[in-house]
Amino acid sequence: MPAESSVGLSSVHTRANICETPHYSKPPTVRHNIMTTQQLSTDLKEILEKETTQTFLKSARQFIEIVENDKIDKEKFYNIAHTTLIDLYAAGHKLEIIDLKYSSSDSNFEDPSDNIFKAKNIELMSSLGQDCFYWEVFDPTYNKENKPTQGWLVDDFSDIYRDLKTELNKIDNITTDEAVEDALWQLRFGFYHHWGNHCINAIRALHYLWYDGKQAM
Repeated sequence: MPAESSVGLSSVHTRANICETPHYSKPPTVRHNIMTTQQLSTDLKEILEKETTQTFLKSARQFIEIVENDKIDKEKFYNIAHTTLIDLYAAGHKLEIIDLKYSSSDSNFEDPSDNIFKAKNIELMSSLGQDCFYWEVFDPTYNKENKPTQGWLVDDFSDIYRDLKTELNKIDNITTDEAVEDALWQLRFGFYHHWGNHCINAIRALHYLWYDGKQAM
């Protein structure tokens, strides 16, 4: 069985130094709470309005929307999910480094209540049966013995969803300088160390399912 549970992991709190748009519905507009832009410091407003940030937030919201939208039929969901993951990974790769000014390793935010998580479509991945499991090497660049482990698309989707939703909640609902800066930092850190790993693994697994003829697009 996969090493991580399907409930996902909370956002990382450790500090370190460090294409095609789906057409199942009108793409969601990247929105900021009006109070967010009014009360944020000028430098954070500028970061939020950068093209790289806007593109990433749009991709993150699109991923969340397809996971929460239970009106999508199963076949469309797989196809749209694959495209959205590709866009999400490309946008995450371009996120810029945030120099911490308002938040720190001491910043502490309560985990959002479970009622904000509405991952209605996560279990659709289970309908792939055995095909929702795949084999991977955790770090293919590791030069010592590195045995394959089993990945699980349900776990990938769940962890990506929870990481993104947690940080967008800080941007949309907490809206302080500390919260927004922490969210932007965590999103980039998570790309390198958590949700980005799940994203690239899921993209690769879906690639072989679709283009190797195991599943119909």
